Amino acid sequence: MSSGRRSLAALAAAVFGFASCRPSPEAPARTPSRTAVESDDPAARSPSPPGPRRVIWIALDGLDPDWMDRLAREGRVPNWSRIAREGRVAKLASYVPMLSPIVWTTEATGVGPEVHRVLDFQEIDAASGRKAPVSGFSRAVPAVWNLASAAGKTVGVVGWWATHPAEVVRGFLISDRASPILFDAPPSGAAYPPSLDARVRAAAAKDGEVGVADVRPYVNLPDGDIARGLASADGMRDPVFALGRILASTRVNQRLARELYDRERPDFATVYFEGTDEIGHVFAPEAAPAPACVAAADAAKFGAAAARYYGTIDAILGQWMRRAREDGAVLLVTSDHGFKWGDDRPCARSSNEWTTAAFWHRPDGIFAAWGEGVVPGRDREHPTVFDVAPTVLALLGLPADVRMAGHPIHEAFGGLPSIPAARSSETLRVERVASAPVSAAEASENAKKLVALGYLSPRDAVDLPGPSPRGRPAMTEGAWNNLGLYERDTKQDLRAAESDFRRSLAIRPEYSSPMFNLAVLDRSRGRDAEARDWLFRALAAGHADPEGTILEWAGEYRRARKFDAEASVLEKGLPLYPRDERIAVALADSRFRRRDCEGARSTLAPFAGNAREPATLNTLALAETCLGSPERAKDLFRRSLALKPDQPGVVDALKTLER
Repeated sequence: MSSGRRSLAALAAAVFGFASCRPSPEAPARTPSRTAVESDDPAARSPSPPGPRRVIWIALDGLDPDWMDRLAREGRVPNWSRIAREGRVAKLASYVPMLSPIVWTTEATGVGPEVHRVLDFQEIDAASGRKAPVSGFSRAVPAVWNLASAAGKTVGVVGWWATHPAEVVRGFLISDRASPILFDAPPSGAAYPPSLDARVRAAAAKDGEVGVADVRPYVNLPDGDIARGLASADGMRDPVFALGRILASTRVNQRLARELYDRERPDFATVYFEGTDEIGHVFAPEAAPAPACVAAADAAKFGAAAARYYGTIDAILGQWMRRAREDGAVLLVTSDHGFKWGDDRPCARSSNEWTTAAFWHRPDGIFAAWGEGVVPGRDREHPTVFDVAPTVLALLGLPADVRMAGHPIHEAFGGLPSIPAARSSETLRVERVASAPVSAAEASENAKKLVALGYLSPRDAVDLPGPSPRGRPAMTEGAWNNLGLYERDTKQDLRAAESDFRRSLAIRPEYSSPMFNLAVLDRSRGRDAEARDWLFRALAAGHADPEGTILEWAGEYRRARKFDAEASVLEKGLPLYPRDERIAVALADSRFRRRDCEGARSTLAPFAGNAREPATLNTLALAETCLGSPERAKDLFRRSLALKPDQPGVVDALKTLER
């Protein structure tokens, strides 16, 4: 290597090396201006008589282990702190795609989505052929409450995904459509036995109405702004409106679950709360300490909302801890995935836009057990969402089903029996109450809320032409895409994944998500040309953040030392987004590393006059040095340091040139 080339390499190494964003336990956490269910637990409650072990399962969507540890250190969740101190806590591994209906149905059934078939927030209704909210008719296997009921246990279920119309069980079941987050009023068929319909409507009327005084403790806003937010025509896109619906849903589900549990005393009871995830999608960006990308005014208004809501959830946990203690029950708390609350919050990706909401989920949720027979400690093991259903059944003294992929979490309990698996689910038929079909208007309103929460894109809500399904609901294009993600990333069955993505595209040929997923699939197979073609088809079809995706894709190739593939992505990307300075810098850098110094200079020439990034000037300076123009290079390095003085590598490079 010549001395000139050695000097140039030293300059490049210098530049690129350094220039490369308390309440008491079991008591309510706050006292609102009117009595709310989280603040009012009747003292006159007689414990259940001795008998077989009871299980109470609290399902908290998106509950994150690191966030809960932080809240515990701050003294905001005393009941959770007691569970962590006296019970068993472990991280619970989820899977891709981390979407609530899919993963919660796995926890309830013990099988993956390729078996249980709940794969989207929507389904194609068998009667009308239209898209409708996902229902229990999509679920192809029984849940743990069906198995327990069939074995003679009494059960109580409130609020779980994909349980509408209500299922006939030995006990009671309130479907997910009693919740006011996604449904304005409980429809017919939301309760079993049907005699509970009036109680469901009464709870929706009593606890589903949220006013200014209810919201005031959560936000730093004048009452007039709160009132306007609660009545906003923007619906779930307005943070105050969304907070009102989250509180309403939390209170309705807790009211129904608590009162029915106290009345029926079932052997197994479970209640699902969606708000622990939704509060993150709405308020995690502002949660204190807010990242620098969040406006100070927004942080001041909404920075306390999430922690205060979790205080409400903690008060509700205290009520269930009381029941577990008095009734000799095991209390289980699980989530379907975690959530980004700390430095990992992706500022460039909205927490409630359909294109980016899923980036706020983390793969580790929580498994916690407290009460009768629980061995205290934090598990070194890493249970998965597949292990929850077998654990519930083992606690009830019942066998898991042979189709279940997981195993009971024995180390969390003393004397948990090992029961041979059975084939009880293969012939068990889930019976449901009669219900009115979902109207087109109801389906449309539900879809709007799913879009506002980032669950769906506007295009996902549109009905597509095609034959109406017969019998069970058919899978949407989103469902096939989600199944492909599961097959590719979780089961690593690439052939099945490709088939699923193509079935999604057969339903909706312009759907960007399966195109992008096919690009990732081909890249993993080493088919770089095919991967690049799918990538740019996806970008043309509307894939999120196309410029950022091109840079990320090129970076993947660079890390894999596939420099030709890196260059091909950037060469095709810059003409599509010629004003993106970041892509131009990446391409110029790629050309410089390939000794195309003139190409590097010409790539950045349009940006040289008013460059906004030091990297632009640094890369251009290296190109000028390579082309024998050290004076130009020195001027560019000085301009770079004027933009960002703290660049030791650039300082060293400039000194070298000056010598």
